[in-house]
Amino acid sequence: MTLQLMDEYFHDRVRIDTRTRTRMQARVTFTTDLQGPPEAGHGGGVTAMLLETVRLFRNESGGGSLLPSPVRIDVALHREIPLEIPLAAEVEPRAAGWHSQLRREDRLFAEATVFPIREAPPPVSAETRRRWEDSNQRTDELPGYEFCLACGLRNSRGAQVRFKYNEAMVWKHLRPQAHFRCADGGLFPGYLCIVADEIGWWLGALRAGECGLTNRVTVHLGLPVAFGIPLLVLGDRSAVTTSDTKGRMWQTRAAIVTPNWDPVATAEVQFAASRAFTKVMLPGFLPAQDPAALRHLFPRFVSPPKACDAPRG
Repeated sequence: MTLQLMDEYFHDRVRIDTRTRTRMQARVTFTTDLQGPPEAGHGGGVTAMLLETVRLFRNESGGGSLLPSPVRIDVALHREIPLEIPLAAEVEPRAAGWHSQLRREDRLFAEATVFPIREAPPPVSAETRRRWEDSNQRTDELPGYEFCLACGLRNSRGAQVRFKYNEAMVWKHLRPQAHFRCADGGLFPGYLCIVADEIGWWLGALRAGECGLTNRVTVHLGLPVAFGIPLLVLGDRSAVTTSDTKGRMWQTRAAIVTPNWDPVATAEVQFAASRAFTKVMLPGFLPAQDPAALRHLFPRFVSPPKACDAPRG
């Protein structure tokens, strides 16, 4: 089955109502293909959609279909994005770039500031590269959700990325599927947003020992990437930090690089740990038939099996 190209699919989820050179108003619907946890939009998918609304605004207002590169996207996720419910989208130019937001009536769900910058993404540090090279042969695989836009192996539109991890790193070699190719031969930039958010989430979850929510995402995209170039996404677990005395908010960093270690994107994700959300999410993780894998990741929430009573004679 040949899938519609992902940039076209995203654009078809946007229905433009009005547009001028100073504002675009539209309706955006997140389909089940764009879910993260069940019944909510994926944080990286929301980041990609906010970026795409800006790209559409520039195209519709005569400014060209592509943004200048490199570009930075700063996203605040205020509420979970509902599926199959139209949200009001608005894009306006700002002094240094553009502002995009998603609302439903008077409730703000997500917003982004998108602006061009001069600097390319910073390179991966020599220490992080050494830690990955020293440890990448000793890994386990993180679980995933069945239909998640990033990790769901049954979501045909998704990236289908299940990360490898060990005590030092979280990482994955990336080979984007054909539908992430743009008509001009480039890689759909939203793919980088989706993967970057997902690895940031996992870096936070591993550090906290709990599931939770991404509530802030910053993605720094470099020059356009040609489709078909193998990529590596990696995050150093030792770089996860917090200034929250309760240990609920965690800052994570990750990078996506070429085989020559040239950076094509970096991401910073703020992860909010939640005990309640952990209990909701855990039953949906795969492989469900391997509770030991989840117990290793979330020992406070997955109990070991009870010893059977000895048979009585």
